[in-house]
Amino acid sequence: MAISYQLPRAQRIEMQMKRVALKGAFGASGIISDNALISFLRSALGLHRYPEGQVFLEKGAVALKRAVAESNAKCRNKLVDNLFLNECVTGQKVRSHISRQIGFELPVLLVISPTMRCPLRCYGCYSAQYAKDSDLDYVVFDQLITEAKSLGIYFFVISGGEPFTYPQIHELFRKHYDAWFMVYTSGITLNQEGVRKLAALGNVFPCISVEGFRREVDERRGKGHFERVMQAFGNLRRMKVPFGFSATVTAKNSDLVMSDEFIEYYSEQGARVGWYFQYMPIGREPNFDLLPTPEQRIERYHRLCGLRAKHKILLSDFWNDGPIVGGCIAARRYLHVNHAGRVEPCVFCQFSIDSVYEKGLLEILKTSPLFAAVRKKQPYNDNYLRPCMILDNPHVLKEVVEKTGACETCGQGAKRLVNDLYSRLESYSRRYGELADCVWREKFEKEYKETLKIEHEIREKYDDGGIGEETAVKDKQPKNTVISPVKAEG
Repeated sequence: MAISYQLPRAQRIEMQMKRVALKGAFGASGIISDNALISFLRSALGLHRYPEGQVFLEKGAVALKRAVAESNAKCRNKLVDNLFLNECVTGQKVRSHISRQIGFELPVLLVISPTMRCPLRCYGCYSAQYAKDSDLDYVVFDQLITEAKSLGIYFFVISGGEPFTYPQIHELFRKHYDAWFMVYTSGITLNQEGVRKLAALGNVFPCISVEGFRREVDERRGKGHFERVMQAFGNLRRMKVPFGFSATVTAKNSDLVMSDEFIEYYSEQGARVGWYFQYMPIGREPNFDLLPTPEQRIERYHRLCGLRAKHKILLSDFWNDGPIVGGCIAARRYLHVNHAGRVEPCVFCQFSIDSVYEKGLLEILKTSPLFAAVRKKQPYNDNYLRPCMILDNPHVLKEVVEKTGACETCGQGAKRLVNDLYSRLESYSRRYGELADCVWREKFEKEYKETLKIEHEIREKYDDGGIGEETAVKDKQPKNTVISPVKAEG
């Protein structure tokens, strides 16, 4: 029986009122003060469960204020309807209700890579080892999004490969007009016609990959690519489609991409969000020389704090922002579905047991031995600055893979992390851990003491075996009603 939930009538009316109020607040973003906007959002969305998460969301609201003011009407409406109301307000209530029934948290977002095809051959690409000869079936893709929305999930990150090479991608965006899609892209398809489609849809937020300036981008992605990125930025600005950047941080470019010059340049280009992803020794020819050193990584954390305080753009670091989300969120607050339908805990943890071709999303979340094993281990330690089960806690990855028998999904390379590369990961985690523990004790230990206590109490409810289904709550089925999101404009 499908699990779903409908908000009570009074709450549905409240959501409609918030929709009008939010649109009014953002519509007046040119005159409303930052403090007034933050106060309004606190009342509309409530407070974040993690202290640093609240700070991040408030910074995001201010950055979003700029993006909204610069967006066309379609994008502005979709941002309020889909991201704020359907995902953050209505969706959160639905997810919380269903989570109480099943005994563990539902994801807040899904990462889906419908294709691994890409005309580029970037060194260090995390997805380079995946097969390129097939894509995710459109019907399965559509069903996955539909089921996710019934569970209160309206935020989808589309990755790859180059997502815009998937033949029916715009059709899917159009059909799910009430969802919000953030797309990681090289920008090669964002010519005038490509951007015109996004402007008409309104619910797609592209994040274009860069590694620095012209020399660094062309070195990794091919000569002339930087110019194509600049053309894409120009097209997005002219058609008032909000966008961001993403940057892969290596030992070679760490100082550059964390510089004021870098942030100022891409902010001037119009990026309102920036995502940092640390190079991982997976994919095509793993290279530990590209992995930022422990010293570079901890310096990156300090630099990011300074950049956030100085610049208006919203910046996030997938590895160093554990205090914002409570450590690793793999298999818990997010997951990855690849082009073959295999469901992975994380885009970088390329192991799987289940497939969306064989099971529904909720069934996988409830019954996957791999997901249960990962969730039971979280938090992997009491320092959220050491969140990753690959770089910071490699023993966790090794244990869950060996105990569950999970298979690598990328063809080759992933199992090296628990075999011949394992000792190098252990060495890295020890050296970085010493640095991160000093920062944690000084800055976060006292503030997060109660939060960690609650996290551990939740984990202790799980089966001591660690591999079967969680036993915190028996298998209760809520009423089989259908969730009605806030009505969004098509």
